[in-house]
Amino acid sequence: MTTRYTKIWTAALAAVLFLGAAGAAVAGQIPGFLKGKVRDLSGAAGPLDRKIEQARTDAAKPGGGAAYFTAYEFLSRTKFHRGNYSGPADGYTVGTKDARIRIEDKGRGKNSVSVDGEEKEAASPAGMLLLFDGSKGAGVQDVSLLDLDQTYEFGDTPVYWLGRVENTESSGFLEKSFDALKDDAHVLDALIFALYCHEGPQTRAFLKKTAVGPRPGKVREKAIFWLGNAGDAQALADLKEIYAKEQNGSVKKQIIFAIQLSKQKEAVEELIRIAKQDSSQDVRKQAVFWLGQKASAECVKALKDIVEAPDTESGLKDQAVFAISQLPKDKSVPMLIDLAKGNKNPSVRKKAVFWLGQSGDPAALKFFEDILLKKTS
Repeated sequence: MTTRYTKIWTAALAAVLFLGAAGAAVAGQIPGFLKGKVRDLSGAAGPLDRKIEQARTDAAKPGGGAAYFTAYEFLSRTKFHRGNYSGPADGYTVGTKDARIRIEDKGRGKNSVSVDGEEKEAASPAGMLLLFDGSKGAGVQDVSLLDLDQTYEFGDTPVYWLGRVENTESSGFLEKSFDALKDDAHVLDALIFALYCHEGPQTRAFLKKTAVGPRPGKVREKAIFWLGNAGDAQALADLKEIYAKEQNGSVKKQIIFAIQLSKQKEAVEELIRIAKQDSSQDVRKQAVFWLGQKASAECVKALKDIVEAPDTESGLKDQAVFAISQLPKDKSVPMLIDLAKGNKNPSVRKKAVFWLGQSGDPAALKFFEDILLKKTS
């Protein structure tokens, strides 16, 4: 099921034709960023799920197609950007009807989500697009966000416009859709991202609940990633709480990655604690790696401590030397030279010499020159 619906979904969104800024939708009107067989249900009475059911009933009428979309506007936690898709024209079958989608490359770059500058903290309207197959009964087949500054043309596949939807109602429907899915990893991941984009406490509660379980590790890791992207003190506290109870090594590594996304000072402290104390050497190596990417004074000291501690395992020392090599050269080269000259562990000295050779730094070249001159004098 996943492959078939992913194909039509990719094709539908691939039919993006940029026609200039369309702006947010006006209540009671079909917005300009949707083109094709768009039908307006924004004035229909009742909650979101009732409007979606009305779309399902309409799509099932004689002459209607099995595949259909619903679209609505919600408040995204950040400004959402999406580049154009590109690819060849093709046809896809959903249920009993072919969906012929025209695809054009307008030269606007790859599909992406980017948040820049002041927009990062500014909530902004975005579109929510849901794919359904009426012949298969209830259930979302796929989900994606729409950039309101682009225009989307869907060809013969009907699109039902539902108007503006409050975030609590939207996130509530998406969460119920998530709970109803069994093992469709693609759609589960898409729903997690869509929920993350919603402003409000309901989203944080969903991400934390999903991160804990009982979903498979890969699904939990997606929730952990987006929880880390929140970047605030509460998200960090949630990640620390989840980590303290986690036993799965792969999930622990994802939590470490999510922790290092945080700008909070306590994030570095947690990485140092994990690097020194976790029972798994493999997990500690992951924390050591991200300490090297952080490059703060606390991180540099922690890496030095790990290399110099007599009871540190050899593999972890080697990982710490690598992490040191990833620091800015004004920090890494002097530390590597000191290790190459004076560390008591032969493996550490060997690794330090190797990474000095990779640096190409003048100080490293001078170090090698001195060694060679001593050997030949």
